[in-house]
Amino acid sequence: MAEEQSGVTVVGVGVVRVPTTEAAVRLLVERREPQPGAAMREAAAVVAAALEVLRSAGVPDKDVRTAAVSVSPNKVWADEHEQIQGYDAQQRLHVRVTDLDVLDQLLGGLVDRCGTALQIDDLSLSGEPTAAARSLARRQAIEDAREKASDYAEFTGRTLGRAESVDETPDAQRPLPPPRGRMAMAAAASMPIAQGEDTTTVTVRVHWQFE
Repeated sequence: MAEEQSGVTVVGVGVVRVPTTEAAVRLLVERREPQPGAAMREAAAVVAAALEVLRSAGVPDKDVRTAAVSVSPNKVWADEHEQIQGYDAQQRLHVRVTDLDVLDQLLGGLVDRCGTALQIDDLSLSGEPTAAARSLARRQAIEDAREKASDYAEFTGRTLGRAESVDETPDAQRPLPPPRGRMAMAAAASMPIAQGEDTTTVTVRVHWQFE
């Protein structure tokens, strides 16, 4: 018979605040024209103008990615059957901005050049944790786990011994933000951007021995 394991396994969490260092901007270019080719050409012209603005603001080409391109008929129901009333051409751009000081200038430039043909699907700020921040979060996670294990030892009349194993849970991928109502660029550019702070979280699973 296997020897019964003596001890308790607990989960500890450490959370450290870090300054925001970059912005992720999701842009949508959309044009509607009577013919699909015309819609594509008009959308391409808007995208080209947006790329010029991004380069002028110092955003490198590697931080700009086309996420999707589509052309589809705009169908409406009339006279008891579907009718095509033009074609919608779309291109979605994902932009990474690492210099937050240029964010207002960047949005304003897109407004001036692209107008309502370009919209913001989402803008989010995040921070990249330093090695020191991750180390502090790990320390807090272990201390959190020790406090929980000490409680269990006390409540069961045992003495807490040494930690026998420690597993760090990989960071979970952050969920994508839910779809929001699209904002015209002119409206977004007039809004001040509050940088605030982000957080880095470390989760550990620790087995503590009872003496």
